[in-house]
Amino acid sequence: DKVYERLGEIRLSQVASDLLAIVAYNQPISRQEIDEMRGRPSGAVLNQLVRRELLVVTRAPDKPKNVLYTTGDRFLDLFGLQSLDDLPRHEDFQPG
Repeated sequence: DKVYERLGEIRLSQVASDLLAIVAYNQPISRQEIDEMRGRPSGAVLNQLVRRELLVVTRAPDKPKNVLYTTGDRFLDLFGLQSLDDLPRHEDFQPG
């Protein structure tokens, strides 16, 4: 609930919220991997999240043409996290 409350503060679409979650839990991750997980192209929304500094583009030293996405410091600040270790995990959720 806290995550969705904070997302509302910056007005992210459901797709953008989903992409943030995919990247946060699977980073570093390529656009191709994201597209495969979603079953549809994600490029435009990924670019928007990079412009808003919620995602950061990185490149692997051994494959500089491969773009990878990670979360940025603004992502941590927005959700009040000290590090990615503070993200909720599946085992943290209790049934209703």
